[in-house]
Amino acid sequence: MVLGRFSTPFGAPAVGLDIDRGAIKAVQVGGSGGSYSLQHVGYRKLQPGAIADGEVADHDLLAYELREFWSSHSFKGKTVYLGVANQKVVVRLLDFPRMSPEDLKGAINFEAQDHIPMPIDEAILDYVVLGPQDEGSDLDRILIVAAQKEMISRYSSAVRTAGLRAEGVDVKALSLVRSTLPNSLFDDEGAILLLDIGTEITNLVVAQGGSPTLTRFIPGGSGFLAQAVAEAADLPEEEAERQLMNPRLKIGPESSEEDEEAEGPEENGDFDPALMYDVRRGLEDAAQTLAEDVQRSIEYHYSQPSSREVTQVFVSGEGALVGGLDAYLGDLLGVETRRGTPLQKLGGNRSNVPDEQLRVMEPVLAVALGLALEEA
Repeated sequence: MVLGRFSTPFGAPAVGLDIDRGAIKAVQVGGSGGSYSLQHVGYRKLQPGAIADGEVADHDLLAYELREFWSSHSFKGKTVYLGVANQKVVVRLLDFPRMSPEDLKGAINFEAQDHIPMPIDEAILDYVVLGPQDEGSDLDRILIVAAQKEMISRYSSAVRTAGLRAEGVDVKALSLVRSTLPNSLFDDEGAILLLDIGTEITNLVVAQGGSPTLTRFIPGGSGFLAQAVAEAADLPEEEAERQLMNPRLKIGPESSEEDEEAEGPEENGDFDPALMYDVRRGLEDAAQTLAEDVQRSIEYHYSQPSSREVTQVFVSGEGALVGGLDAYLGDLLGVETRRGTPLQKLGGNRSNVPDEQLRVMEPVLAVALGLALEEA
């Protein structure tokens, strides 16, 4: 699903472009016939102030950052797919009687005003037909997406000012279905929850049979985790972010025992058990808050007709790089939870990033890859 699609140019495939408060992430894939390879990967830390709450806060700064980012990489062409996730994007799942495409479009435009919390004339509207509500039903499930025109315009303007061309704009959460949902689970009897913990926003989508049935944007991402650690351990936020990536950091029931085993002076070097205790305490508190938000989304999913049990959770984004966070969330939710592996959708790596490094940064590329696969 793409909001604001323009005519498709011939030439190089579009680049999936994921921009958030922390970084610019981009992926370009090549190939056809269901077999795609990774062609190029880009990553650049973003200056503070360019993005806030998932929206463009400083148009000129973002355009500058994009221009510098593009000049430092070797992407083919200048066409991109953008991803958005903020409070000015609305995703709704509605049921409509089966009808012709022309009649359905008119019905959706009429009904949308009762379900979209923004004036329809100020929104870009798109939808996709998912199929029958139930087997044998004469109702079709329709996924409707609306985004504020002005918010989209600021993104596309910054991209254009940077010398790039926005082929379209998609919802970040929906891109995860293309990148992170394993193909083998499309026909799974249960529902699958995909959770991308970005820098400031966590994207959540529940999928059944390969189709999204619930989408949520949860304020707070890895930056929220870092802030909680900074407060608990009395650290500057930059140091708290570094501690989140500490390979010694483990959370969960066994973490205290591991700290005690590491206290020997010959083994620990610069290891500070007291600091690690505070870091872990802050992280666990933040993870519990996140798990409560996710649990509420699961409960809402269960309240919908024909909902299936959530049997697996896949975690991606910057938060997936925090050691043990996926397993800890799984314990809190009571659902098998693991790190997502979006690169499984690709047949090979022909990019500028070696396989070993790619495996480390893989979860962070989930949204960008899903956007790139929209074009593929």
